[in-house]
Amino acid sequence: MMKKLLWLAGLLGLFYGHAWWTLSEQRAQRWIEQHELAVLEQKEGVCKDFTFDTEVSVRAVHAKGEWQLDGGRDHVCSYIKSSNAFVRVLKPQLSTQTEVLSFERSGFPWMSATAKVQQTTTFTLVNGLSMTEQGEATYVLRRGLGGMQIAGLTLRSEGNFPR
Repeated sequence: MMKKLLWLAGLLGLFYGHAWWTLSEQRAQRWIEQHELAVLEQKEGVCKDFTFDTEVSVRAVHAKGEWQLDGGRDHVCSYIKSSNAFVRVLKPQLSTQTEVLSFERSGFPWMSATAKVQQTTTFTLVNGLSMTEQGEATYVLRRGLGGMQIAGLTLRSEGNFPR
């Protein structure tokens, strides 16, 4: 009986340890950076990073004006597929830096986390011209069988893109 209890305690410890590790601040930061670059580069399968019940709210201000995007997974995925012509045509070098401002796990046992981050994305063209976008985002991340997914995203950003 004692052996079974020790095995159960060990398995429970492994489960909690995996949950803690999967939703650690450093792993979440790396995952967010990889996700953002995949979106900008329109890599295949980026829509799998969003849960089916995702809610997204994006506001961006640039020299050409302000644009916004609000909706769920289907709306966001359609937008990603139809946008970023700039990236497809000019093929700039992309760099994304993410700084975690706050991070909090929640759910039993740490099934989700909320990460508030400051992001800076730089697009450098072949001729050396670079454009930068800075913003703050709040990601609600969920841990699932396939890894992390975005359950919610609120983003506010500004950029110096020319007219």
